[in-house]
Parts: sequence; C-alpha cells; structure tokens
Amino acid sequence: MLLVVSSAVASADTPSGSSEPPVKIAIAVAPQAVAAGSELAVTVRLVPRPGIKLNKYPKIKLQVPAVSGLVAAAENSLGNAAPPPANQLDANYFHGDVDPLTVTLRMDAQAAKGRHDVRAKLSYFYCVAASGYCAPAKTDVTIPVTVR
Repeated sequence: MLLVVSSAVASADTPSGSSEPPVKIAIAVAPQAVAAGSELAVTVRLVPRPGIKLNKYPKIKLQVPAVSGLVAAAENSLGNAAPPPANQLDANYFHGDVDPLTVTLRMDAQAAKGRHDVRAKLSYFYCVAASGYCAPAKTDVTIPVTVR
C-alpha cells in the first residue's frame, strides 16, 4: 500500500511565497495486511521539489508514538550525527534521490482486526538552493495499517 502525503512546513509559507510544501512524502507499508503480534515495515520516501535540498544534518527523523492495544512506539532517523566541517558544507546535502527511511512497527498481540491510521511525526531540515534559505520542517503523517 502506498500513501502520498503532502508536507506541512513549520512556517505558514515556503520562502518563495508558495504554499507548496518543500517535499512530497510517500509512505509504503509491507506487508499490506499484518497479523496481530507481528511486525510490518514502514518505508518513507521524501522527494524534494526542484530547487530544494534536504540536509543530512540534522537528521531526517520519523517518530511513531505507542498506541495502546495497537502498536509499540518506534523511531528511526537518516543522516549524519554531526554537521560537516565548514569547508565541506556541500557534503551535508543529499544529492539526487534521498535514501528511503524505514521503521519497523511491532503490532500488539491483541490488536483489533481492520484498518487503522497510525499517526507519526516526520521532521527534516531543508534549504532553498537559489536563496540559501534553510529551515526545519515538521509534519504529521498517517501510516495506514491493516490487521487481518
């Protein structure tokens, strides 16, 4: 199952004045239907719009809070733990495709059958290539989970 989500930026508008988010977010889950008590993989792909660079530091992070009776808390991040040296700032950007971010969710053994929307927080840092404007972005994402 693939779900495409638009990203909401921490500020109301992007630096260009456009209300278009700096990245498109696609969420896929595998398997599409999971048994209670088992695991599923959530893959998040970020596709920056033209002229946007995603930073490796601070890391791109997905945080899934625990939902009682459904899923345990999980999180993962992608990027660098520290900033690059001042003379190598270009090394701080993803060039071309951004690696997908994968998080493993552990379903509760008593999870109810059916479709559930699991809310999560995605955070990343982006820069506008033309102006050099950089900002953090945080958005809520929904992970579709089907328990069979």
